[in-house]
Amino acid sequence: MKRFIPFLLLSFCLGSGTLITGCTNQSSNTEGSFTNADNSKSGETIKELVSSTDIGDVYNGGGINLEDSFDVDSIEKKMTELALANSGVDSEDKLDHHLIVTPTDMDMELQFGVSAEAIFLEGGIYTNVSQITEWTSENSDIADVTQGEIHANKVGETNITATYQGITKSIHINVIEKANWEEKDGSWYYVDATGKKTTGWKVINGNWYYLGNNGSMLTGWQKIKDTYYYLHSSGAMAQGEWVKNKDDGAWYYFNYNGEMAKHKWIKDGTNTFYIHSNGKMATDEWVKGEGDSWYYFLLDGKMARDRAIDIKGVSYQFDKEGKCLNPNGN
Repeated sequence: MKRFIPFLLLSFCLGSGTLITGCTNQSSNTEGSFTNADNSKSGETIKELVSSTDIGDVYNGGGINLEDSFDVDSIEKKMTELALANSGVDSEDKLDHHLIVTPTDMDMELQFGVSAEAIFLEGGIYTNVSQITEWTSENSDIADVTQGEIHANKVGETNITATYQGITKSIHINVIEKANWEEKDGSWYYVDATGKKTTGWKVINGNWYYLGNNGSMLTGWQKIKDTYYYLHSSGAMAQGEWVKNKDDGAWYYFNYNGEMAKHKWIKDGTNTFYIHSNGKMATDEWVKGEGDSWYYFLLDGKMARDRAIDIKGVSYQFDKEGKCLNPNGN
């Protein structure tokens, strides 16, 4: 018998972000992605969650969805099928299982509601299982949690736990009256309750910030441990969004985990884009897909689809998926 997890609509509303996946059925194995089902229709049974070989694709893929029910058996069956196919093994007992929960430590202002993520790693496949994970709070008077959405009720500290397939991870929540930002000599610092300046990554009200070695809040393009990030003028890390580099004029995409995307296909609504290994969005150029397939990206970065285009005096025809039907120009 299939298991269903029903949820009733509560009287409060917590926001959920829009997922922009790096998944198209044209991408190769090295680009590592899977086409995801559209689970956005309320009141229906969810049979598939967001999965990918790239962890950057599955962040913000959950979000509170209390009107829907979840066919957990069907979901987990598909997860295992993807894991087996990706890892090349022939049985489930040969698959390693890991649960990644982020953030692990967060400051929240009173009455704020923010998201936590539960990502299940199985056979090289990441799946956002936030909506079917068991979430609990040690002290719900301070902060309660539903499907990974945490709401701060009272000043104090508590731990939120996420349990999935026997694996439990914990998040420390510090509910405060107001974020302790201080400005000095044109720089901003985040100061804890003891007056000490914070350094490194810090999650405040659901946004990620990076504080330098001297505690000053960093902004703009930053290379941190060999990975590029973009921090807005507010200090908040760019997540699931495009950023234009003023120096080279190129557009770059930052995954929901904040890392700059590289060598992947990005599906944004009805449009598909391609990101080179240096992070730049492809524009006015050809990109080779899987096998002998070729795709062309216009000046605005969108993949040409279902149309004919003259390129250097030659007419090329593209199907609805963007694949060029006459790559030799014949």
